[in-house]
Amino acid sequence: MTVGSSNTITVGAGGVGTNADGGDSSAFSVTSNGGASHNGQLGGASGAPTSFAGGNKSSYGGGGGGGAAAAGSNGSGSSVGGNGGAGLLVSNFQNFGENGYFGGGGGGGSSSGSLGGIGGGGDGNNNDGTANTGGGAGGNYGVTGTTSNGGSGVVILRYQGTQRGSGGTVTSSGGYTYHAFTTSGTYTG
Repeated sequence: MTVGSSNTITVGAGGVGTNADGGDSSAFSVTSNGGASHNGQLGGASGAPTSFAGGNKSSYGGGGGGGAAAAGSNGSGSSVGGNGGAGLLVSNFQNFGENGYFGGGGGGGSSSGSLGGIGGGGDGNNNDGTANTGGGAGGNYGVTGTTSNGGSGVVILRYQGTQRGSGGTVTSSGGYTYHAFTTSGTYTG
């Protein structure tokens, strides 16, 4: 980086409604793609860099969405939705996100309520993914597909030593400085 230069930080929004992919997050020419939606009873896939598939439907039980670390589970029986795939534990960022996990898949729609993936995924009772975790939307019971929303993303910059830039929420821990962006903004070096 050039000292004093400004860099645009983009925080992707969660997928909205029945069939809209999550927005991409980007910083310093690196992009993390938003997860894929799926209108119906198949779970959507998680985003890049590693994409895990959603689970398959089973009668009226929807498949769970893919998480950042695991695929979504298949629905089972006539109305039991699959659980969302677990999110990724980011051990360097324990002070951010939900218990240090990001990108949990949403639970598939079901009459009994399937679980959202660890990392902010919504559950099978139509609850949204948790904001700033990249969590998937929860499924809606029945054949009408997902009507809740995915959780927005987060961009976290880390460098060794004391603070040398500005932008986002700044904290220091273990000899590193962190800049956490929960909305789009600018990092100035």
